[in-house]
Amino acid sequence: MSYTIVVRVIDASDVGFSLVEKTVWYYANGGTWSNTNGIQTLVMGGSGTSGTLRFKSGDGEAFLVAVGVHNYKHWCDVAVDLTDGDTSMKVQPTYYESTDRAKVREEQLSEITRKNSKGRSISVKYVTQDSNTFHAIVTVS
Repeated sequence: MSYTIVVRVIDASDVGFSLVEKTVWYYANGGTWSNTNGIQTLVMGGSGTSGTLRFKSGDGEAFLVAVGVHNYKHWCDVAVDLTDGDTSMKVQPTYYESTDRAKVREEQLSEITRKNSKGRSISVKYVTQDSNTFHAIVTVS
């Protein structure tokens, strides 16, 4: 059974962030990201996988948003204060290892907010569900 997560990003920051990387985990036949008018859509082959979106500002601030389905329920997380070497390809596997990030995946949160070292808030919140399609909003402020 496939799952879809539609992600809308609201950047209310004073610096402006650009989407610089997208990844999809390979479990449950992986998936694909697509972009329609700035709305990012992740289609996954089944439960047990996820996707990430990494954002970066012109002054080097970076964060990553992870969304996915674990045991047939959606989950989300935000990783802040990323260095240039902390790419999505490097960070995403940590959600499937014995780490604090894996614990967040297993908690299956419907929303989360994290602040970076500059006091900026990044939040992810699932707002609606229609069968196996979930809609999430990412807010940067």
